[in-house]
Amino acid sequence: MASLTDILGKRSERPPASFQLAGEGLSTLTGADLQAAASDYRERLALVPTSLRSDFETEQRRLADQSAQWLARYNRNLYSRLTGYWELGKLLRFDYPWPVVAMLGICQVLGGMWRARAYGLLGVAASRLRYSRLEKLADATDDILRRTNRAIFHDSVPTVLYALRCRQLETEGRIELARALEDGPLPPLFDEDSRQLIRALVRGLSVVDQRERFRTLAQLTMRHFDREQAVFSHQMGVDRRKHYQPRKGWVGLMTRIKAVPAPRVVGRAGERHIAFESFALPPDFDMRNHDSRVAAFGAAYVQSVTGNIDDYLVAIDYLHQRFAGGEPAPALGYIR
Repeated sequence: MASLTDILGKRSERPPASFQLAGEGLSTLTGADLQAAASDYRERLALVPTSLRSDFETEQRRLADQSAQWLARYNRNLYSRLTGYWELGKLLRFDYPWPVVAMLGICQVLGGMWRARAYGLLGVAASRLRYSRLEKLADATDDILRRTNRAIFHDSVPTVLYALRCRQLETEGRIELARALEDGPLPPLFDEDSRQLIRALVRGLSVVDQRERFRTLAQLTMRHFDREQAVFSHQMGVDRRKHYQPRKGWVGLMTRIKAVPAPRVVGRAGERHIAFESFALPPDFDMRNHDSRVAAFGAAYVQSVTGNIDDYLVAIDYLHQRFAGGEPAPALGYIR
């Protein structure tokens, strides 16, 4: 059996992932590949109990329609994605910290793009003196950040919506159907890593004790963040399994990053708030290295606001005031 992701993996030297199908990877597939994937789907569907098969296909159709609606509505630009993440957080009662972390990440992306454009303006001026590399570097950086942000939303939101439906079916007592959706053939743009995220999110949302639920879902957010960074690696055109030495010369000088602004909870009790402060990166940090980027940025953007429930709630308050201040405070799954 071979899914579209499996087929794609045979054509690439890099580790395959379903999010590659949302970009240039799709152009490598042929009609014969689609036939093979359809055959794989039929074989996997045959493993779903006959009594559940009709409901299974109905649920997957409904979820595909729901995902398409979300993507069409929110995956248009950075600010619409902020709204989309906020709405997804409300569906989750903010139990799962990932949408909050994603929103804080977009705050940094916005800053990074403004810096890239500043370099670009310098490059335009410098190009008159035949130093156009700065302008091209700024444009490439801006393009990578936008493509990555769009691709992460496209990959992650359908996964979370899928898990939410499985959890809803559980609460309705339709446990066998929920398990069939988790274990059966997945939508074409999902892969086995998506399946593991879905299973873990469903289990995490079912934990009754709020501290244990938060601990479980905060850990899952780091795992989800690793996948987001795999999307970033793909958009940069690097192999996430490799270790790259820092660049030298002019390019190394212009791309070297010593620190990033990162969210941090500051202030005394009753006055705590989010501030973006400088987060120092390792001396040999190179953006192309997946594992070191996950470790450093994970500490800066995930663990900085998911260390405990109180810090996490401060982060939600910050995002509510900044991006959704015109609406009532959202319902939360956690109590201070």
